[in-house]
Amino acid sequence: MFQVKKNALLAVLIGCVLYGMTGLFLSRIHDMPITSIIFYRLFFGLCLIFTFLLVTNRLGELKLGKCKFRLLLQGIFVLVNMFLYFMCVKKTCFSTAILLEYTAPVYVMLASPLVLKENVGRESIAALFLAMAGVYLVIRPNGGFNTLEFSSDHFIGIASGLFAGLVFAVIIMNVRILKRDNSEFAIAFWGTAISCLLMVPFAFETSFSVLVSNLVSLLIFGVVSVGIGGVLTTIGFANLKSHKGSLLALIEPVAGVFFDFAVLGVALSAGSLAGCMLVLTAALIVSCRGSSKTKVNQRTFWNFLIVGES
Repeated sequence: MFQVKKNALLAVLIGCVLYGMTGLFLSRIHDMPITSIIFYRLFFGLCLIFTFLLVTNRLGELKLGKCKFRLLLQGIFVLVNMFLYFMCVKKTCFSTAILLEYTAPVYVMLASPLVLKENVGRESIAALFLAMAGVYLVIRPNGGFNTLEFSSDHFIGIASGLFAGLVFAVIIMNVRILKRDNSEFAIAFWGTAISCLLMVPFAFETSFSVLVSNLVSLLIFGVVSVGIGGVLTTIGFANLKSHKGSLLALIEPVAGVFFDFAVLGVALSAGSLAGCMLVLTAALIVSCRGSSKTKVNQRTFWNFLIVGES
């Protein structure tokens, strides 16, 4: 069983930066429905996790603990979150979807004292307001949200986005509960395996020729996003208080904006830059607060990842 404290902050940050590369991978995948992309992303990520455990002789960690039903729910929650998120994107726009998705820290901060008996400090509340304001500035459409029409489809999109944020909050808190009886790798593996299994029917929506032409991009996407990013965020969420983990996860949209600017050449406005700074400031507040109460672990994060700690 893993007992990481200090390095859990780094795990969430690196994992969310890797998740933030999603736009780069999607720009290189062509002529595939999003459902097929999700399946192969999960599949290749799952293969990496399994291979890593096999090579390091740690398959024993996949032994299920007492929370088998919660592991099943974790996989279902991940899929429901994806569905609601993409429904919001389809009915509204990417900017609205990601803003609503990242209302999760609000739900976590409200629920964690009751569900997980976690204390929420004033610095976390201040960081929440900074981070949410920053995310709004980062992803708001030109002219703000005033131009959006509130049609029935738009209402469905907004509702989907809000529920996506709620489910994301449940995923984060569920990891904390699962950690009591399962290793982080078991949580990441079984959650991904269940999601992948449920998505199998969509694997055949893509023709073989199209799949082959996109295979390298899909492989790298799954390895980086689910295989590495998924494991790192699971490690982080499992070993941090849930409200701190959810706040640090707001680094993902900031990373996405940075990669779009640096690699894809998407223009970065002054408002987006200011929003990035606010989110980074919030992450710094949470990180410094976490570090001040934690005994420094002299081992490096990567040694932990390979060796583990009983």
